[in-house]
Amino acid sequence: MPEPLPIPIRVLVKGASTVGWSSGMGGPRTDFTFPRAMEAALLADGRPTEIRTISVPSERTKTTLNRWEDEAIGYSPDVVVLLYGHYETIHFILPWWLERHANSLKRHPRRIAEAYRKHFLTPLWMFLAKMQAKADVALDPTIRRSRPKNVAADLERLIGHLQDLHSPLVFCFELLPPATRYRSWFPGMERRIIVMNKAIADMIERVDRPNVRLFKTTELVEKYAGGDIDVATPDGFHYSHELHHEVGVELARRVREWADTQPHLAKRLADRDETHTA
Repeated sequence: MPEPLPIPIRVLVKGASTVGWSSGMGGPRTDFTFPRAMEAALLADGRPTEIRTISVPSERTKTTLNRWEDEAIGYSPDVVVLLYGHYETIHFILPWWLERHANSLKRHPRRIAEAYRKHFLTPLWMFLAKMQAKADVALDPTIRRSRPKNVAADLERLIGHLQDLHSPLVFCFELLPPATRYRSWFPGMERRIIVMNKAIADMIERVDRPNVRLFKTTELVEKYAGGDIDVATPDGFHYSHELHHEVGVELARRVREWADTQPHLAKRLADRDETHTA
């Protein structure tokens, strides 16, 4: 009989554009975002891995909670990586649907549509964004406390559902503040990020499970970019190619350590046999 193949580590990565986009898009195929970098690191270590990445620009946490059944139940992942809450901190006043409409990547190259954007939508959006920036300075930028509470509550509910799928390892990401390029447009975002990060960290502490963990992104920014957020996120929001790589490598290391404690994911067949006969 042929030697049985090891079971691959199934990983589900979900988030808004921070997951699938990087500063300096349009480069070579080797400019991996962190899910692919994690996959490459695990495969290089001889660990069979299957990674599914769902990255939707400007996706909110409540949306992924609505879609979790389609995305997770049938796949039944061993590891789930969630990068949510960032989009909810960007705008102080403007509604999300208007921002998506104004900056959509799905717009069609039609004459009337292009004229509408050029002469009406873009000027309107720029005017409203400038007014929002002024309000973000004049008022308390964290006054809308329901946002971080809702994000944390939605993540907690999602994690609860995921634990019913045989208790996968779950990582929730610490969010990075905006770099210099966008601080003038969103002057209160950095303070909102602080509140959001605390809400997510408090939620993980409240869940209190060893397989639900906070991934501290700022530690990697300090280690590999000297703490310089402009180096880590050159376009203002998204990770550099280098940071994507380091995040992927670090995630792979933590997944390997956890997988070694799981009988069905032991690296060598001998390890699996020893675990089952122990």
